[in-house]
Amino acid sequence: MSGFEMRAQFYPLVTDLERLKEEAAEGVPYPFVTEELLELSPKDYRQFCSALGQRYAFETDIPKEGYDTVYGAFHCSLVTAVSEKEAILLTRVAAQMFGAYLPDKTLLDLTRVPKKQVTLEACHNPEIRIGHPDAVR
Repeated sequence: MSGFEMRAQFYPLVTDLERLKEEAAEGVPYPFVTEELLELSPKDYRQFCSALGQRYAFETDIPKEGYDTVYGAFHCSLVTAVSEKEAILLTRVAAQMFGAYLPDKTLLDLTRVPKKQVTLEACHNPEIRIGHPDAVR
């Protein structure tokens, strides 16, 4: 990633990936920094893409205040599957989850980014408010 700045179009998290692509297409691209790589199994990644913001346990680790006002960049978690070229960037601003579609994660230098295997385990803590308000289980 050295020599150029990566940007993505962030949008408040909606219910599925296709809708996120549509809604974010009109948005302004913002710079971002990848703080962690969250890897799902291919099956879980497909399920995640069709049901975004369903209060998954791994979402509690998404950066809490993901927008850096000094540098004007989002601090994100990159959610993907090893076998996928695409990925979804997730961040949180003012307690609201935002997402961005990344069609080609191979453009990122992820060599120093911490990697974590995650599942779609549900978040059972009612105190934690994550995901799109319409998508809460």
